This record gives sequence, structure tokens and C-alpha cells, in this order.
Amino acid sequence: MSTVNTTFTFSSTDISSDTLSFTVSETLSLTGSGGIERVNLASATNSGSGYTIYNAGDFNTSTPSHLYVKNVTSSGYSGSAGGPGTSSIVHLVITGSSLAFPNTQKASIVAKIPQGNFAYLPIDPDSSYQIYAGLYDGLEGSITASHIVEFGVFN
Repeated sequence: MSTVNTTFTFSSTDISSDTLSFTVSETLSLTGSGGIERVNLASATNSGSGYTIYNAGDFNTSTPSHLYVKNVTSSGYSGSAGGPGTSSIVHLVITGSSLAFPNTQKASIVAKIPQGNFAYLPIDPDSSYQIYAGLYDGLEGSITASHIVEFGVFN
């Protein structure tokens, strides 16, 4: 059995009239496996499907599972003057078991992760999770080939 220690610290002196500061820590005792991978989303971009980062039932579904996703780099898309920024967003979506995510339909988006940002959250191990690079509104647009994402699933 291995362990993963996580710590989240949030602090600000000017977000409200009072200083805000808190820290949350958690130690996960892993009963399954886990690790960090880096992928280039070029193969999933404009393919009509997302990149699957977790398939339903990959781990023991009776123990908690956690997902980490970081939008490491993105070379963006062609933006017009006055339009939104040109860094594409990593969309994390939840699907049923073994379902492809068609980029032309709405899906249950769990998170939209801008370049340099990350998400760490508990997940339902009975569902599948996919990621794809797109504009903020969920459309893929003309995303260029290079888009590096780091992810890990821990159980």
C-alpha cells in the first residue's frame, strides 16, 4: 500500500474586508494503483472523441478515487481581434461506461481547465472520464496539434 499526501492552501488579504486563509490536507492510502502521465491531445482533437483518462470500473468501485488533471501547455487556436484569448481549455467530461464523447454534442462537463491550471477532485469510479482541448464554450475550433496534459487517477 502506498500513500499520497495532498495540501490545498487558499489565502488572500484583499478578497474581502477580512483576511482569508485556510489549508486543507488529506492523506490517501492507496489500495489500487496510481501514477502521473503526460499526453498530447493531438490524437483526440477534432477526432469526434475525447481522450479517455479513466474507464468505469478500472479500480475497486467501493473505495474512493481521486483525479488530478493539469493543462500544462497549449499552443492555442486562431483568434480574431477582440475575441476570446487564444489558449485552448482542457474540458473534463463524465460519461457512462465505454461511451465516446462526440464533440458536436453537449456532455456533462465536470471542469474547464485553462492553461497552467489544474483540478484535483474525488470521482465516481463507476463512471468514465475523458478530456479534450476546446474553446471555453466547448467547441474545438481550430486547435493546433500540440496540447500537453498531465493527469493521474489514485485509488
